[in-house]
Amino acid sequence: MKCPYCGKEMTLGYIQNRDGVYWTEKKLPIPALPLGGGETLAVGREQSCGYTNQRVEAWNCWTCKKILIDYDGESSSETEQK
Repeated sequence: MKCPYCGKEMTLGYIQNRDGVYWTEKKLPIPALPLGGGETLAVGREQSCGYTNQRVEAWNCWTCKKILIDYDGESSSETEQK
């Protein structure tokens, strides 16, 4: 994928965390507890082997220091197979 900021090639990887990955409208005093953060979005929840894996594919631009996340729940490899 090309970076929308500089046009260079980006690297595919993952944003991962055992306690969950959340986007919140407000800065929280305890980030692991997204309650009270206004609008909240849980990113990258997968169920596997009885455990919840908190990960989502993300594209990293080493030049711009920006990461793009597609949080619709479908990986790019799944999308390419359709």
